[in-house]
Amino acid sequence: MDNKQKIKEFNRDNAPLYLVDHENGEFSLCLSLSFLPKAYDDFGQSAFNRYAGQIGDPIEERGLYTHGCGYEWESVFKKAFESDANLSKISFDCEAGGFFCYADNLSLLADLGSRFRTICMDEDGFGDLVCKALEEGAIREAEKEKLRNTLRGFLWNARNLRQKSERRTGISG
Repeated sequence: MDNKQKIKEFNRDNAPLYLVDHENGEFSLCLSLSFLPKAYDDFGQSAFNRYAGQIGDPIEERGLYTHGCGYEWESVFKKAFESDANLSKISFDCEAGGFFCYADNLSLLADLGSRFRTICMDEDGFGDLVCKALEEGAIREAEKEKLRNTLRGFLWNARNLRQKSERRTGISG
């Protein structure tokens, strides 16, 4: 079966997740939250709403859900596969309106994507996973914020900014 057939089969069997061949040796696994088909309008959203209720956040503000953005989906995906060595072979480029990850191995993305959809379809289990992943993420963020407010954190942040600049420009200093 060639890549086009594999992708077509995956997309048929795993909606609303879908695969894309970028025709440069790279593939992506996607969940475009802003453009979900009607049948999947609130795919997985009840789990994120459960988390919102658990921490005392409103479920919606001005007609928009307070949780369930692409960044949070990334946290949940990473939590789901945290013990899978293949997770290190994937890069992420999520946005508020979607979950997107990339790899040069179509079979790897198809396998993880199919397994992730199965996880998402178990409403209770997915709810538990979302709550755990987002709770852990909130703790990490609080720890980072606390560190940023120390001299060590200031120096760490300055070093990271310098390294990012060096990677972007190719000039090291």
